[in-house]
Amino acid sequence: MKKFLSVTALLLMVYTHASAWGYDFIYDGFAYNLNDDGSVTLTSDNDFYESFSGPVVVPDEVPYEGQLRPVTAIDESAFYRNANITSLTIGKNVKTIGAHAFYICSSLQGTLNIPEGVTSIGNFAFGDCAQLTGVVIPKSVTSIGEYAFDDCTGLTAVYISDIAAWCRINFTFFWDNPLSYAHHLYLNGQELTDLVIPDEITSISPCAFYQCTSLQNVTIGNGVTTIGFRSFCECSNIRTLTLGRSVSEINEIAFYRCYALNTVYSYPVNPPTLNDSPFADVDFHSVTLHVPKGSKEKYDYEYPWYWCQSIVEDLDTQANGDINNDSMVDVEDVNAAINIILKNKSMSDYPGNGDMDGNGLIDVEDINAIINIILKVE
Repeated sequence: MKKFLSVTALLLMVYTHASAWGYDFIYDGFAYNLNDDGSVTLTSDNDFYESFSGPVVVPDEVPYEGQLRPVTAIDESAFYRNANITSLTIGKNVKTIGAHAFYICSSLQGTLNIPEGVTSIGNFAFGDCAQLTGVVIPKSVTSIGEYAFDDCTGLTAVYISDIAAWCRINFTFFWDNPLSYAHHLYLNGQELTDLVIPDEITSISPCAFYQCTSLQNVTIGNGVTTIGFRSFCECSNIRTLTLGRSVSEINEIAFYRCYALNTVYSYPVNPPTLNDSPFADVDFHSVTLHVPKGSKEKYDYEYPWYWCQSIVEDLDTQANGDINNDSMVDVEDVNAAINIILKNKSMSDYPGNGDMDGNGLIDVEDINAIINIILKVE
């Protein structure tokens, strides 16, 4: 009986100590808290983490109370100021990375792979990790907090797999975006020089492509209505910009210091509203502007378009069903519409206009209208 009591007392001492430090249990050297849904959060243990060195591997799951518990979060300040961590592997079940989780981990190096499934990266999460050279951002990420990658001065590449998902990430300021240091964006392993924003996107988030100097040609899809604050700010190598026909608002310094810009294709019949000099420091005396037929006079009276070297009225925005622009409306145009709906292609991949109802999208109604043209149905 005495032995049983002594073991019980020892266990109580261990869990009392764990509770005092703010965690529920320790497994394989790391501290965890149990969440209400049965999952666990890797949390801080200042006694141990300050001296921890080498690679950190956040597991997919850990055993606790007779069950395997998925590790779904890394707590705020979990490895704050640990100067000895050299690499990080994040488990497949992690959804959130807390504020300051790896802040000033000055020896963390190489390419940081954020796994698919992570949705949120907290404020300062990887700030001052100056030896990181690349970061993989999965399409599941919807929020990157303030200063999340601030002073990551060693970054040279950001890797993504989905442009639409990237455009939806909520950046508060440019220093949240790793591109502000990396300058080079890779889509499915290829450096992105020709950017096409898909038609499914209706707005481009602020600072989305801030200082992405690899970009040379940018096409804004026909579904986009709003281009956010600083979204292409200091993309100094953009030469050609195409504005889709639904663009109605371009916000503050969206294209600031896009020095190389020399050609703009603007498909909106009415010039978009420009808020607080979105094209500041762009020399429009060297820009040729292409606008829809019949709209030149509207652009002639709008700043900064009236500064353009020339305004050419040569864009056809009339929807006629000839999506592939081969001068006939036939089954090939129906196939093109189906490819757009199935997302095998985007509207920007085709030179013609099949948006018969003018809603900024190709949908089943447009296919019906094109079929009616083929069948000569009034």
